[in-house]
Amino acid sequence: MFSAKTDAKRGKGRIPKTVPIKCTDLTVCVLPSPTTLTPKPTVELELAQAGLGKRVVTIAEDCKHMDIVTIMEEEFPKLQPLQGRWMFYKATGGSGQRRMTLISMDTEGYSGRQIRSVSNCGKNVLFLVPLQEEMDTQPLPYNSAEFAKMPKVPCVTCNTTMPLQMLALHAEECKLNSNEKIDLVIVEDGNDNLEEEVTNIAAGARDVSEDSLAMCPICQKELPLSVLPYHGSLCAERSFSTSVFEDDMEQPGPSSGAHSSRISGPATEEWKTVENPQEAVQLFFEHLREGGKRQPTLFLTLDSRDTDEERDRSLISFYKQQREKNQWAAPFNCHIQGDAAIGIGVTRHILSTAIAKLKHGFKLNYGNAAETTLFEGEIDHLLPSASAVLVESELFVMAGRMIGHSLINQGPALSGLSLAIVHSLTGGTKDTATTNLCLEDCPDIEQRETIRLLLKDEWTEDETSQVSNLCLEFYFAVPNKRSNKMLLFQQLLTHAVLGRVGAQLKQLKKGLKDTGVWPLISCRPDVLPLLFPRESEAEITPEMILQAIQWPQPHHTEDSDDSDADDIQPEKLNLVTGLLRTFVEHASPSNLRKLLKFWVGWEVVPRTLTLEVVQSSGPNHLPKAYTCQERIRLPDHYTSLSALTADMMVCLQSVDSGFGLV
Repeated sequence: MFSAKTDAKRGKGRIPKTVPIKCTDLTVCVLPSPTTLTPKPTVELELAQAGLGKRVVTIAEDCKHMDIVTIMEEEFPKLQPLQGRWMFYKATGGSGQRRMTLISMDTEGYSGRQIRSVSNCGKNVLFLVPLQEEMDTQPLPYNSAEFAKMPKVPCVTCNTTMPLQMLALHAEECKLNSNEKIDLVIVEDGNDNLEEEVTNIAAGARDVSEDSLAMCPICQKELPLSVLPYHGSLCAERSFSTSVFEDDMEQPGPSSGAHSSRISGPATEEWKTVENPQEAVQLFFEHLREGGKRQPTLFLTLDSRDTDEERDRSLISFYKQQREKNQWAAPFNCHIQGDAAIGIGVTRHILSTAIAKLKHGFKLNYGNAAETTLFEGEIDHLLPSASAVLVESELFVMAGRMIGHSLINQGPALSGLSLAIVHSLTGGTKDTATTNLCLEDCPDIEQRETIRLLLKDEWTEDETSQVSNLCLEFYFAVPNKRSNKMLLFQQLLTHAVLGRVGAQLKQLKKGLKDTGVWPLISCRPDVLPLLFPRESEAEITPEMILQAIQWPQPHHTEDSDDSDADDIQPEKLNLVTGLLRTFVEHASPSNLRKLLKFWVGWEVVPRTLTLEVVQSSGPNHLPKAYTCQERIRLPDHYTSLSALTADMMVCLQSVDSGFGLV
């Protein structure tokens, strides 16, 4: 019986072996739209807030394609509407933004074994890129399904529970709002709804005594002194906007109806098809501002007691901040500390100042001059400065944002650029831009005169040496008797104008794209003369101002609540208005610009300019402008043009400094 043989296995072989399934912890970064570039490090937190970005998922080696799709959709719920219309990409080594390559599928799609292999056992990051759709990148609520697995902590300031990785960005916003929080309360008064700002001072300043309260001169509400300037700015702007809207509704004719239909109608892309370029620009920016109304208001504060350099640095710092496109279209309010002025007139003044700084320079010292100019050259032939310091500081990105932000807010445009620069900036190639070149585009006078020598038939020995030296400086062959002078002329001029501003133009284009203005520029080339006008076309003429002035009538205005608006004798009224008309007719273009800036805050002619003649309080009674209401008041004591001109020139000299300084 001991020798009987059986088929049963003996030893270790009697127990069947089980091979464990290998799993890979894979880092996947989901991108919101089709692209071949990795995301910049600065947008990773933005993607995380939108439920996208980097996460670690576990994929088994035996997973099939549909298993991988299911795992991704469970980890990233925003992928469910795509129904698998995405593919994996991988990037080469290094840091910063890199180019990605597509990971091709097997015959049955992606598999766990393939994913493990291409990711080097999970050591490399794979990028999931949609093939057709673009996913929303707006921040999700903190209780969204995308954040269900993340650890959550409460904010110590507002006690809001949120994912831990979102706390860093939230803490900055919460810190700004913790000192002073403004709640909007709707108060019904008869049939009207009035918005009233009720300011709650945080922490120890909640109990405000009567001594620290002051009355708003517009809505007659008592508010703390610390928030009165901000309240007054919003209050003045709201009252002014309401009065303008009511005036437009009262005007008969087709223009009033068209205006109201555009405001109340749905947001469309009618600007792409409308024939009139001016109307296309108006429709586009109305659509852009309508989308920005849902964004928080942008605030810019300058201090009149600072030096010119400190104010310029504050202005540059505001426009160098990275924001979303919709945020640049948000309502914009400005305040000048130490200045009595409030309201939309201050916003106009600062936007006008920003565009003027672009053309004439900032009071900053970058080592070679007390004033830093971003554009150089003659009027209507301005070029971006070739300074490498300005490019490294990304000041031209800031310049593009200034231009776009001013256009969004119906402010002044940057005029006087070279046609070749405008063509290159707005999508034209270098070859086609050369057709718009002229000698005046060359900012260097010495180089310009040397290039002009190529138009001569014969050269002297000194002229030959000048041309040869310039060719060697620009790395061109030295000309001889058989050289084509006109071809060399075009090559040298192109290099002198466009050869050293490529990086500047890229930064300007990026700044315009950041503000959301680029679709209008790329889709409607016919609007370029309106967005980048020639200096001669942007010049303000006396006729433009005189036609916009609403001349006073010789009777008392019953709706005026100012004590100065008393009855003025018709003789005095006609005399003062006639003197102002004469002053405008003989004013230089520079003084006309200053007059508009004194009257309304910037150099854009509005639909109407209100003129009032009031009783004089004495010989030192100067003209007074109410920029928010586009109104100017002249005292009635003027009897000669010289007296009016002297006082007006005193007022015009204050427009570059601020308000209330005369």
